[in-house]
Amino acid sequence: MKKLLSIVLSLILAVACIPVTAMADTTFVDEEETNILMTAEVPELSSITVTAPTKTTYNIGEELDTTGMVVTANYSDYSTKEVTSDVNLSGFDSSTAGEVTVTVSYTEKENTVSETFNVTVTGQSVNTYTIAVSANPAAYGTVSGGGEFAEDASVTVTATANSGYYFVKWTENGEQVSTDASYTFTATSDRTLVAEFEEVIYTVQIEPGESGDIIGISVRSTTILTEADMWAGNYTQTAGCFYRGNNGKLYYKFPSRCSFTAPEDKEFDCWQASFGGTFDHGTSIDIAEKGSFYITALWKEIVPEPDPCVTLSIPATLNINYGDTETAFDVQVKEAVFSTRDSFEVRFNQSSFQCTTHNGTIPFTVSTNADGTSHGYHGNLCYVAIFREMSLPFSFQGFIHITGDNWAAAKPGSYTAVLKASIRFN
Repeated sequence: MKKLLSIVLSLILAVACIPVTAMADTTFVDEEETNILMTAEVPELSSITVTAPTKTTYNIGEELDTTGMVVTANYSDYSTKEVTSDVNLSGFDSSTAGEVTVTVSYTEKENTVSETFNVTVTGQSVNTYTIAVSANPAAYGTVSGGGEFAEDASVTVTATANSGYYFVKWTENGEQVSTDASYTFTATSDRTLVAEFEEVIYTVQIEPGESGDIIGISVRSTTILTEADMWAGNYTQTAGCFYRGNNGKLYYKFPSRCSFTAPEDKEFDCWQASFGGTFDHGTSIDIAEKGSFYITALWKEIVPEPDPCVTLSIPATLNINYGDTETAFDVQVKEAVFSTRDSFEVRFNQSSFQCTTHNGTIPFTVSTNADGTSHGYHGNLCYVAIFREMSLPFSFQGFIHITGDNWAAAKPGSYTAVLKASIRFN
């Protein structure tokens, strides 16, 4: 029997409000859905208060440094919110010496308010440095990000491997300086950086095992994924993948699914490697000393399981200050019965707030930070994938996003929206 729970997220947008989340356990079966009601109040903008940046003196040619600047929007209901990232700056010019007035402007609902602060430009010029980048061997990959940069500017150089090759490291004068394909540093001198690449040489042979369909699949990796892409599942699940870990080592991740037909009354159990040992699907191994090998699918007796279901701990109420562009809510997968399924998805719809007094909307999107498993979007659905081999309980956060521009475009009034939460087994 389906067990339904109504969850109300009251988004009371008052400055003095401290976000509080009350958690409640709910048991879902496949395709079960819960509606989450959300409301928002939009006040009117009256003025802004500006705390000037820390840096007040500049050399000729320097760019404006906004570090330390804080801009606060003041509203008709005496509430406030920080809008530093949403303001427009004008009037800064460091081409000649003298005092410069910088104007800070913020617009919301066709209403623009401004404040100013002053800085001084001296007669000194800023130093510049040359950052040269190249690929070794040149045919193995490409590089970007070099050029002329002002002193203390942030520089990011990027190396991209061609098909059949992978990035190893950045070197300078023959010495390693970074193993990150995108290397960021501060310009303090001229630099000559070389991106080192290598050719992919490892192969894996996958076989179905005894009593299965006799099919040989030769897998030669022409792509070395990052560890982040591996966790995101950006590869063929029935062939596994090669990826370079954050520690710089090369790994092979066993296929998460078996493409072979199981013998009658049996199901896929695990992989057996030619170099010895058995491995659960999805396991990663260091292949630096193993070279090419093959793996075989092993089978096990099918044991009937109860109907699939999931118990989640999800918010019952959630309060958010007006103007927040990202609001987090906690979710925990406490326990699950997979039955014959390999995985399920925790899903959240995204839609928009509707105003009760005028024809206006506030669009919102939903995302998640569910590290360690696949997550992303199916059309208008945000999802988190939970696999049989994962350890439970598994916790993650969902986020409701409303951009500063969408808050700014919303007329004052009361808004409501429904966020749908559901479970779908795969």
